[in-house]
Amino acid sequence: MPRIEVDTDTLTAGGAQQSAAGGQALEAAGELQAAIAAAAAAVGDAGAGGAVGGWGETWSHSLAGLADATLRTGGNLTAAGHAYQQTDDSAMPR
Repeated sequence: MPRIEVDTDTLTAGGAQQSAAGGQALEAAGELQAAIAAAAAAVGDAGAGGAVGGWGETWSHSLAGLADATLRTGGNLTAAGHAYQQTDDSAMPR
């Protein structure tokens, strides 16, 4: 049976980087939402302000969704790295 080799350190490090990027994107989504709300309030026209606010809210929610998916991917990569490492340590000791 062929051996599957996984660089668990790189996999785990990639998971940490993904999680960090997801956290940054989530933070940016919050900052974007606050900036758009301020811009919508500053427009001075209720209709235009509502349009700007709606556009910004949609954009912010999309970014937050991307952030969430990135965070989950990072968690999955980290979990996979740990699972492969446990398998290597218990089933295929060096």
